[in-house]
Amino acid sequence: MRNWLIVVLLLVSGICRADFRWTATCSEAYSALQQLNFKKAALKLKAERKEHPKNLVPLYIESQMDFLKSFLSEDKVAIEQLKTHNDQRITILENNNEASPYKNFFMGEMYLQKAISRIKDEEFVSAAFDVRRAYKLLNENNKSYPDFKPNLRGLGLIHAAVGSIPKSYQWAGNLIGLDGTVPQGLNELRDLYSATFKNEEIAFLRDETIVLLTFLEMNIDRKNKNTTPIRTRFLNNDDIAKKPLLLFAKCIFHSANAENDSIISLLSNRKKDPEALSIYYLDFMEGNARLHNLDGSAEACFLKYTSKYKGKSYIKSAWQRLAWTRLVHGDNRGYKFYINKCKVVNKGEDFTDEDKQAITEAKNGIAPNVILLRSRLLFDGGYYNKALNELAGKPMSNFTSQKDQLEFTYRLARIFEKTGKREKAIEFYESTIKNGSSSTYYFAANSALLLGQLYEEENNKEKAKEYYQKTLSIKNHEYQNSLDQKAKAGLNRLGE
Repeated sequence: MRNWLIVVLLLVSGICRADFRWTATCSEAYSALQQLNFKKAALKLKAERKEHPKNLVPLYIESQMDFLKSFLSEDKVAIEQLKTHNDQRITILENNNEASPYKNFFMGEMYLQKAISRIKDEEFVSAAFDVRRAYKLLNENNKSYPDFKPNLRGLGLIHAAVGSIPKSYQWAGNLIGLDGTVPQGLNELRDLYSATFKNEEIAFLRDETIVLLTFLEMNIDRKNKNTTPIRTRFLNNDDIAKKPLLLFAKCIFHSANAENDSIISLLSNRKKDPEALSIYYLDFMEGNARLHNLDGSAEACFLKYTSKYKGKSYIKSAWQRLAWTRLVHGDNRGYKFYINKCKVVNKGEDFTDEDKQAITEAKNGIAPNVILLRSRLLFDGGYYNKALNELAGKPMSNFTSQKDQLEFTYRLARIFEKTGKREKAIEFYESTIKNGSSSTYYFAANSALLLGQLYEEENNKEKAKEYYQKTLSIKNHEYQNSLDQKAKAGLNRLGE
């Protein structure tokens, strides 16, 4: 009787038990996923389910596929499908009794995917609770399985994100049980990256960790000026041209280091799989890089982005840049044609600062000063001497409007800073702040921010605080949210 009961219990428990096996077929599916070849990935998952019907790893891979589709396309239907499908996947995982570190890891990742999608839809409260659920699951998993390194991906991202919130707003994170610092989060992600070389089973996380680390290090880790480790990570990837997300991260790195020619080379020679989902933002990036070299071929890249991309982000900005491609070569008629496209209501949105600025320029009806625009674009590409040559010998009287006068001193300050002429840079930044603090242009606020960063790098904390606070005191200007957040992050780093 007792043996019979044991058999029954085993049969019943078997209904709710499943495997978490990272098989060779799952690895092949994930590799296809990283190349954005969703068709190939789906076929591999189908084969895996046929061979191992109880394996739950395909659930996770499918959630990653849904997330990438929705995130890269900004398609509303895809975003809603991700939320619905992840709820169903989480229920399946919750009802499984198998003791495995992958269970909570998968659920934590799925909640994070939902949170990011909700943020895009401006569902901030729901997103916060999804992050809290993810954090709780990953924390519990880390305690139960401290040697299971994949936990560090979600935890590292959350800790770095929470740590970058200005102290005056950290009560919101504390309210939902989140804590962390930027160094903590980055160190966790670096630990995970190293672990992917020691444990082949988690090697699938390597490329994604590189993307996360690059983005975070380039945006919130200003204290670390050594970019050699980042460059080395990319050197370890011989097939980077086949991996669109890794290619995107490498371009972000080169952009932050003003290595414009490297971006042009990478993107113009990238391999395009006809079956893979296209990242049209790479066309936008290539257009930007070519425009920074005043190359008229940028036009084709931006036109491809505006015609092919079905999302809304950076559409207005692309039209503005199309207008600039004509303006820098003296085609005023072409400039007006493209800049007016920014006014089309159903083409793009004003969610990003770049799109907002494009709309403002279109509505103002005032074209940028060609000399200043050429200098700006060359500067953004890292061509500092060429940028200076555009301005050299030009007296202030050549620039009649307040905007152009402010931009003139601001551009000179930026060039002098990048070419090591510190005192001249400070002089022109100060002039821009003095003359532009009451204007609606961003030049004064960004001058104050850049001086704050300059003094922070020199470890002059009092001066750095002074200029970060000055940035926040300047109101009603372009890029207000972006510049304010950077100033708050600077004060946060300095303990204010």
